[in-house]
Amino acid sequence: MNKLAKIALLLVIAMGAFFSSCSTEDPHIVCGREWNPALQLVADTTSEFELINPMIVQFRYGTGFDFPTLKIAFYEGTEKSKGREIWNYETKVNQKVSVYTLQGHSKRGGLMTAAELTRHRAPGPIVIEATSGDRLLAVKEIMLVKNKP
Repeated sequence: MNKLAKIALLLVIAMGAFFSSCSTEDPHIVCGREWNPALQLVADTTSEFELINPMIVQFRYGTGFDFPTLKIAFYEGTEKSKGREIWNYETKVNQKVSVYTLQGHSKRGGLMTAAELTRHRAPGPIVIEATSGDRLLAVKEIMLVKNKP
C-alpha cells in the first residue's frame, strides 16, 4: 500500500471508532440507594429494596428528550400482571435534558425510603413506568422486601 492509502485507512478506522463511541443508550429506568451529586447519577443500582432502604429513581433517555411531558407512575404487581396505580408524577421536560431523577427527603432526614417513595408499605413487586402521552418509554420492575434484622 502506498502512503496515501495507509493514511486513508487509518482515517477511516479512527472515524469508525469515534462514531461507534457516540452511540446512545436505550431509554431505561435505574433505581438505586446512593446518589452521586458530582455526576448527577444514581449509583448502586438494584432491583430489590428493603422497605427502609433509601431509594432514588432515575429515567435515562440517552439523548435530549424529544417529548414535552414525562410521567413516572408506580403500580402494584409485575410487568406481566400490572395491578392498580399507586401514584404518578408528571412534569414538563425539554430537549436540553436527557436524564430525570425522582427523589425526595424523608421526614426523618436523608433520602426517602423505598416505602415512602413508592408509597407502598407492604413487601411485594412494584412496576415503575415512564411514559409520555400514550408512548411507553421504559419499564422497571422492583421488589420491596421486609426489613432484615
